[in-house]
Amino acid sequence: MAPPASLPIEFVVTPRFEAFYALYALTNNAPSPVDRWKERALVRLPRDFDRVAKRVAPVPLFWPLLADALQHTSGEMTFDEILSTVREMPAEELKANILSGIFHDPATVQSMVTGKKSLKQVLTNDKLPGGELLGHFGLKPYSADSHAASAMVRLLSNPTSFRDELALVLDRFWQSGFKHDWSALEPVLRAESLHLKDLHENGSLGELSRELNLPIAFDEKAGEFQPKAGAAIKFDRVNCLYVIPSGFNTRRWWAKYETRPQRFSLYFPIAREAASPNKIVEHERQTRESSLPSQHAVNAESVFRALGDTTRYAIASMLARTPTTSAELARSLKVSKPTITHHVQTLRAAGLIEEEADRGSNRLSLNRETVAALSDAAVEHFFSSTGDLALVTTRKRKSEL
Repeated sequence: MAPPASLPIEFVVTPRFEAFYALYALTNNAPSPVDRWKERALVRLPRDFDRVAKRVAPVPLFWPLLADALQHTSGEMTFDEILSTVREMPAEELKANILSGIFHDPATVQSMVTGKKSLKQVLTNDKLPGGELLGHFGLKPYSADSHAASAMVRLLSNPTSFRDELALVLDRFWQSGFKHDWSALEPVLRAESLHLKDLHENGSLGELSRELNLPIAFDEKAGEFQPKAGAAIKFDRVNCLYVIPSGFNTRRWWAKYETRPQRFSLYFPIAREAASPNKIVEHERQTRESSLPSQHAVNAESVFRALGDTTRYAIASMLARTPTTSAELARSLKVSKPTITHHVQTLRAAGLIEEEADRGSNRLSLNRETVAALSDAAVEHFFSSTGDLALVTTRKRKSEL
């Protein structure tokens, strides 16, 4: 008998869910672990932001739903890639993606996309599954005058306009301050991603699931996992399971997208420290307000982890001598462009990369100030008597013992 298929897992850092979860926290009136971040973020928003945002997300729960618009894209995306994907996505595809997040029945979605059934016909069907969830979306009981129904009618009747409004809201949210928040939060999430990867490489899937409190149970012998609701899914049906450190997923949402018949991609944004946006944004504020050059902020753990990979160390060594483009790095190191992009993002998140536009390309160089400040940051990191310790040991896998 052939052994069970292994489960492909990737650990990535991306704002593809964070932007939507942050908007949920921002528009939700209920208390949350990120309220200090929320207070500051609300002050930065344009005056008419709430009015425009409610046209695409009439209730807060729509924001995590709207993340489903990106379900057929790659796992790790920058915000610029998120925004360009939304803007360039065929309107009918965006409509189908969003509807599939609300109505988890493919036949129902297809009937609405093709116009065979109206929103009213679907929502007044007493046999439609998921009525309780539809109530949270503000769609049940059905009322043509409700803000939620109006938004869905716009999506169905004019998906191009809905898509453009969604892109506008995301761009304004990013430019009004979330861009700076993400810059402050990303290095912490990048270090967390490396920590989670260590856990995975040195333990079993079951241990990883329990450590992260995932809403699924792995059965490695059977080569499948069991969600809390629904049927078990075989490992060989999974294209990839993405583990994504998160600062805003306090509700522990996760996503399963069908990439082709009976094939899935799974996304698990993990918020292990729910208050991290409060701490990181406050740290960024203090750093930004400081005018002393000696106070250049360096996360020693992120730098050491970034340079601990031999390829990234080679990239840093090259960039210290000569400013170089990503394409030139790929050719020199004989690795693919996506691989270079991943390594550059890790180095950038650790504060080790500087960029300068040069005739249509970006030339990368090593940030000398970060390297110079690393010694003091390392002393503070190792010899500080306060703060949590990240104690991860390198040990053999159980299968190797």
